[in-house]
Amino acid sequence: LLPRPDIAAGDVVLGLASDGVHSNGYSLVRKVCADAGLGWDAPAPFDADKSLGDALLAPTRVYVAACLAGIRAGGVKGLAHITGGGLVENIPRALPDGLGVAIEAAAWTVPPVFRWLAQAGDIDPHDMARTFNCGIGMAVIVEAARADSVSAALEAAGETVYRLGSVEAIEDGAPRVILRGWDGQWLA
Repeated sequence: LLPRPDIAAGDVVLGLASDGVHSNGYSLVRKVCADAGLGWDAPAPFDADKSLGDALLAPTRVYVAACLAGIRAGGVKGLAHITGGGLVENIPRALPDGLGVAIEAAAWTVPPVFRWLAQAGDIDPHDMARTFNCGIGMAVIVEAARADSVSAALEAAGETVYRLGSVEAIEDGAPRVILRGWDGQWLA
């Protein structure tokens, strides 16, 4: 059963790409769109080939089959679905006390929909990470020695996989998720 009790410093955090907002943060999305004066049938400012409504309502990805393939590959210690609470609040739910994760923001590119929401809504990068998946729909905690084989299994199951960072020991009261270079992800 996951999370396994042997999650430890040095384990690797893999991220599975999301393809949009998924199912969280829509109250804020509606407010940003209303404040921007955009109708749902307007061209999406971040994807001119789609209407705003169609682009924002891309169906939520379901990661079950890929995660099962990763688990079968061996070495998966925990999973965190990045839903409401974003990266900052969901990953710690899979971690034992005394552990956090350091994520390298340069490991993936924040999709255009999130960049647009941040700019149009004047939303702080930290609030984006606390509200939205920001392009990572599932975090997978893996034994370091098996990270490559689990990544290959996830990719073979159709996922785009990013090596996000690692599990680290933390002191009491320290943040459980450190997003290194996060502010730079929003500059474009």
